[in-house]
Amino acid sequence: MICLVVAVSTSAQQINLEQFYNDIIKNEQQQAQFKTTAFDAAPTGNYDIHYHECNWNINPDTLLISGDVTTYLTITQNTASLFFDAADNLIIDSVWVNGINTNFARSTNAIEILFDDELTAGTTVYTTVFYYGSPAATGFGSFVKGSNSVGNVIWTLSEPYGASDWWPCKQTLNDKIDSVDIFVTTPEINKVAGPGLLMSATPIGDQITWHWKSNYPIVNYLIGIVVAPLEIFELKANHPGDSVLFYNMVYPESLEEAIGGVEAIVPIFEIFTDIYGDYPFANEKYGHMQFGWGGGMEHQTMSSVTHFGYDLLVHEMAHQWFGDKITCSSWSDIWLNEGFATYSTWLSYDLTEDPNNYFEAWLTGTRNTIVSKPGGAVWVADTSTVSRIFDGRLTYYKGGWLLHMLRNQLGDDVFFSAIKNYITKADYAYGFVSTEDLIIELENEADTSLAEFFLDWFYGEGFPSYHIMWHQDDNGLVTLAMNQTTSHYTVDFFDMQVPIRLKGAGDSLDITLKHTSSGQLFTIPTEFTVEEIILDPEITLLHANDVINKSNLLEGTVQLELYPSPADDMLFVQLFELNAADYLISIYNSAAEKVIQSEFSGDANQAYFQVDISALSAGMYVVVVSNDVTDIVKKIIIQ
Repeated sequence: MICLVVAVSTSAQQINLEQFYNDIIKNEQQQAQFKTTAFDAAPTGNYDIHYHECNWNINPDTLLISGDVTTYLTITQNTASLFFDAADNLIIDSVWVNGINTNFARSTNAIEILFDDELTAGTTVYTTVFYYGSPAATGFGSFVKGSNSVGNVIWTLSEPYGASDWWPCKQTLNDKIDSVDIFVTTPEINKVAGPGLLMSATPIGDQITWHWKSNYPIVNYLIGIVVAPLEIFELKANHPGDSVLFYNMVYPESLEEAIGGVEAIVPIFEIFTDIYGDYPFANEKYGHMQFGWGGGMEHQTMSSVTHFGYDLLVHEMAHQWFGDKITCSSWSDIWLNEGFATYSTWLSYDLTEDPNNYFEAWLTGTRNTIVSKPGGAVWVADTSTVSRIFDGRLTYYKGGWLLHMLRNQLGDDVFFSAIKNYITKADYAYGFVSTEDLIIELENEADTSLAEFFLDWFYGEGFPSYHIMWHQDDNGLVTLAMNQTTSHYTVDFFDMQVPIRLKGAGDSLDITLKHTSSGQLFTIPTEFTVEEIILDPEITLLHANDVINKSNLLEGTVQLELYPSPADDMLFVQLFELNAADYLISIYNSAAEKVIQSEFSGDANQAYFQVDISALSAGMYVVVVSNDVTDIVKKIIIQ
């Protein structure tokens, strides 16, 4: 969806995530808040739109719009009427059906067109709505009056429910408009930016009519215009078979900044065409129109931006593939727009020669943000809450991290091939998609089930914490026990391939361990003395609060490890031994009273137990683990 961002100076050591969050996401939530709470969708499910012709009169000196919208559509259910979404402050002069003046009724933020006779499914009609009004200046859109250094400005921003504030339309996530013609008449001092190709700019007295035409399917919220005194500059980007026009219309005072900013992203555009497939709107253009909002919006073929910082421009450009070519079919799946655009922005650093390690810095910084709270899913269960739909920690950052983990779990070849299949598949192209569609393409390419991964990382909440104990014997064999706790009850275990690095003086060994259960034991032969073990050295997993301990697993002894410390709700017990045995675990409080006792059986090489301590109050406790041979005593703090 919308991306608000400011140009920030980042480094591998520190990036300003708070500012990034505030500028990209917080205002975005505020923009959508009024729309979601105020918008009551009309029942528009009985027809399919093919074409709009929009004729608008706009003078940026006044907050007014007048004109007409003609719509060609096919009836999909027998009906005696149809609805368009249209805000109450738009005055409807008349409605025509197939060239005949027709009765209509007004309901809350909607027009009901009343047919003389019931129309049957399959009937094609065209309607024209004549209207005028002063669109409500709500939130940060949808039809806003501003100014630049030369004169006044009108700009629009309709996501998620703002299109009907300024024109009668069908405001859903299930019906794209096949093509659209937009004619805007304005005083000759102004220029008009819009979607598709500029067909003409025709003087009419002291006015000028700008005509933009888009022949690609487009959803209503991706139609945006800017009417203002603007400067135009063009660039070309390499593209398979030909070049793509970068057509930019910006405030005069921003021309120099805009040229430099757009030039910087042309190489990234070419990278995206390589990894994601051809630019989706290559027969028209890509470009930018400047507006007065606090960031950017991925209007189709011409993103609206407030400045020309690198991250903002790349994010909006990535949306042309993810959000514009294919669009989430539900706000529950908004990560398919925002998670992909976010990760694509990070990829722009990873796939170029970036001396500052910004990719690593973004991964580290956003991971810290995600794990700052124990819960939260990428999937949006409650789409009535705008702050949840556009949650920066979950929709943007965790959505981007879900893709990053998939890439590292599946490998670059499989991951990027699956994503290209997803974005280019005829069944999805220029339509609406769900997370299930993405899963199908990933599973087909990987030839494996990803049901558990998405159950944990998409629908589930939280993240894992790893507790690793290891020992190296005289022959160089490293014995490693890997345990896991989870931050949220919705996931009891994250089944993952876990990369570790065994590091010695001048030597290292990188391996990946398939972690399928807590207490899992691994043996790793080495040819050097291991001094430390590093978990996830290349930053490929979401995890936090990990503990790595070197343990002296002496021959003929039983060793006990308790974690986490302090403990809360569940105590995890790990033992190493020579032979299988039955164990009695007893926990005593500070008054030497036995408060818990449980029996467990150990395996031949290890024993791993979980003890429910949720009923115990906070304080110091003594844990005694005993069998026929020995007693082991340790203290534990319960918080």
